[in-house]
Amino acid sequence: MPRPDFIAASLALSAMLALLSAAAPVRAQAPAAQTACAFGAFVNETDPAGLNVRAGPGTAHRVLGTLPPTKLSADDPPLRARVEVQVTASADGWFRIAGAQDNEALLDAAARPMFKGTGWVSGRKLTVKSQATVGRQRPDAKSPAVLIGKDGMSFDSDGFLEHGRLVDCAGKWAQVEYAPDSELRANLQIKPAATAGVEAGRVRAWVDHLCALQETSCDGG
Repeated sequence: MPRPDFIAASLALSAMLALLSAAAPVRAQAPAAQTACAFGAFVNETDPAGLNVRAGPGTAHRVLGTLPPTKLSADDPPLRARVEVQVTASADGWFRIAGAQDNEALLDAAARPMFKGTGWVSGRKLTVKSQATVGRQRPDAKSPAVLIGKDGMSFDSDGFLEHGRLVDCAGKWAQVEYAPDSELRANLQIKPAATAGVEAGRVRAWVDHLCALQETSCDGG
């Protein structure tokens, strides 16, 4: 059997360790740095369950509500009615959105129920329509062009909306990553900087002249 003095020492050590553990400061996770921005974007969700809107930038945050997926019309080819949102900030690939709404002109039906408050969604589920003809290396009109539309083509076709996702934002600029199909790629001049650090088959650039209207063109601000 263990000696009484050994048992007493063990109990004293356990008590000391418990006190030290309780006294140790709890290190809170630092909040992700946020960048302010202001433009309209569209929800690119295919899951019938919709897109989760969270209380903060990341899946660890609680779900506040959902946004409906893209609805396809019966036309051939089908028209896509995406939920429209206002983007106000970004952090670690997540974006703070507000004012979600359906475009009833495209939906050809009553607006669907959805979360309309402020919350965060993954940039992988957001896309933008840009009437710029040049995508740049940085969010600056004087920055080098890395993605150029041939013959004045802008990044506002449904192909770009369908194959684009948001990476970052800065003011009225959005950094977008595209996975252009062969048709889009044939109409793009792609500089090496547009493919640096992204997975094969994808390109990345900063665009401005963002247009928040799905069904028609706009001046892009």
